[in-house]
Amino acid sequence: GAEVVYGPAEVPFSLGISKEEGRSIGAVVSERLTEIEKERGYAEGRLLNADAIIGRVMDGGISGQKIVFGVSEASGVFYRIQSFLPLGDYIFTQEIDSSGKKEEYERNVKRLNLMASLFRLRDKMEIPQAPGICVENGFFAEPPESIREYVTLGIRLVEYPDVHFSISTTNKKKLLASDALEPRIQQAEENAISNGLGGWYSRIKTLRRGDRALGKWKGFEILARLPAQEKEGESHEFKYLSQGEPMNPLLPLVELELRTGVQGNDVGGVKPSLSDEEAVALWDRLTGSIRVRPVAAK
Repeated sequence: GAEVVYGPAEVPFSLGISKEEGRSIGAVVSERLTEIEKERGYAEGRLLNADAIIGRVMDGGISGQKIVFGVSEASGVFYRIQSFLPLGDYIFTQEIDSSGKKEEYERNVKRLNLMASLFRLRDKMEIPQAPGICVENGFFAEPPESIREYVTLGIRLVEYPDVHFSISTTNKKKLLASDALEPRIQQAEENAISNGLGGWYSRIKTLRRGDRALGKWKGFEILARLPAQEKEGESHEFKYLSQGEPMNPLLPLVELELRTGVQGNDVGGVKPSLSDEEAVALWDRLTGSIRVRPVAAK
């Protein structure tokens, strides 16, 4: 008994999809406009000009789609442009921050419209046969050019509620040495010793550590059982990372993690329900199942 839980995703803009239980696109947009009125006080720069379009609503490129202009949460000199697309009982949203320059925000509206045109709903049990990107309840047809894809999800096991397994994938323009797992582990070990945690660190039980290939991915993994700390019980922490190949959507950077002893979101909140041998067996079963789904030839 397993449940897939989707986390944050960007394709290439941050996205969300919500079941509105009969609420119309008009009601959702109206609610957003009420929020925008509270944001006006944060506007700066071009967004204070007479031709600023804070609060504007325009039709998108898809029937029923609406584009709404607010103020960025990061900086008052940027618009927060949101695309709302009604699909059945759901509303699919994407957003991007854009400067107040007309040519730039118009270009970003076109990009939002393009992504909306590539999106459709997907049943949670459907494995599409076409090239593209799966997200929660939805699917993007393969875009005409390479874009950033960042998708995260977790697996929760009914039989072992304290076990959390997570996956994140992203395609990057270039590989960065700082992203690799092994040097990050070595840095953590050095920091632990310098911060007086050498005694605790020496009691970590390493179950497996080294290079590992998962299909075409070549990466590094470490499987360890962590001893209890002052405010945290013992737990397993397993990690795997492969940097894949730059901007290859079929071989993205992939990072996997398994934790035991999790209660709510607190690691070490309960005693692990799995022994070392069981945790390793579960890890191998899950990670060994990951593969590129088959797609029809182009």
